[in-house]
Amino acid sequence: MAFDSNSLAGVLAALRAGLGVAALLPTNLEPAMACHDAAAPPVLPDVGLGLARHPRSEGDPLIDAVETALRRTI
Repeated sequence: MAFDSNSLAGVLAALRAGLGVAALLPTNLEPAMACHDAAAPPVLPDVGLGLARHPRSEGDPLIDAVETALRRTI
């Protein structure tokens, strides 16, 4: 069985229900979740990410700060 979701909330719900395993960022782990063999995780394929902004958001300091934080983090 495989589960696919476009949202982190959907993946976390499946994990909470005990329906599988997932590759998550450490910041997404919940207290009840276990990180197995964190010293030697498997190599995962590269993924592509995109960031789309509404034209009216250009120059908005809050949106600019979020974009900058995302670019630094990811």
